[in-house]
Amino acid sequence: MAKSPSLEISAKGSSLRKQVNELWQYRGLGISFAKRDFQVRYAQTFLGPLWALLQPLLSLGVLYLVFQKALNANTEGVPFISYTLSGLIFWGFFNFNLSQGSASLIQARGMLQKIYFPRLLLVLSKSLVALVDLLFVLLIFLFVAFADAHFSFATLAGFLGALILSLLASQGLALWFAALSVRFRDLQQLIPFISQMLFFLSPIAYSPDLWTESIPLKYQDLLYLNPMMGILEMWRAPLFELENLTLSDLPWWGIIWCFSLFISGWIYFQKSERKMADLL
Repeated sequence: MAKSPSLEISAKGSSLRKQVNELWQYRGLGISFAKRDFQVRYAQTFLGPLWALLQPLLSLGVLYLVFQKALNANTEGVPFISYTLSGLIFWGFFNFNLSQGSASLIQARGMLQKIYFPRLLLVLSKSLVALVDLLFVLLIFLFVAFADAHFSFATLAGFLGALILSLLASQGLALWFAALSVRFRDLQQLIPFISQMLFFLSPIAYSPDLWTESIPLKYQDLLYLNPMMGILEMWRAPLFELENLTLSDLPWWGIIWCFSLFISGWIYFQKSERKMADLL
């Protein structure tokens, strides 16, 4: 007589390999979440996805008036528009992952209480939507700054490195805040402030020299606690030939910090996952 299938439920945490396998098994659901978010974002809007083009252009206009016209900010010899757009590419990606990923569990609490799926999918799926916006801004940048940039293998490597670091840092912070927000709902009110603070502290429309010249050398490594410092440095150096980066010149503190944010966020999220449905 054939044995009936059985399901074993264990209180022990799953291994990293099992977690990754489970995410892969549910990948179709993650893609569905991303499609839904993209459609809802532009539902009943007159311009639809064109807002992904207009938003960075409007931001560029405001930054131009403030940092170029009013403050005459240093942009390391690079035309202001090209320099700022190169920063907005990754800031938009980082900010969307952080803000949307942090709120994803609270927004989906009804679904989380009814069905099971890896809760990580809700946070990680935001990157697919953010990637679409990044591509739109990248197209604007390529059109506007083609004459100012220097495209080479080093530029491609810098772009991919900055993209990976931006993904790790933003998703790491989103995992931390998403899990913590289940217990402490006030965090949802704090996240927009944190995002705004990081925006002005990041050298998007001005040179990082603004910070390095005013902070003692022994404390300058602390600047990389803002993930955007290392991300933009890795991207802009080969793009605008600001300096010849070697392995020893890479922003290693920033790279280590981005990986640390993601690993620690993943671990804390997994430890908190079993209690999420009850707390929500």
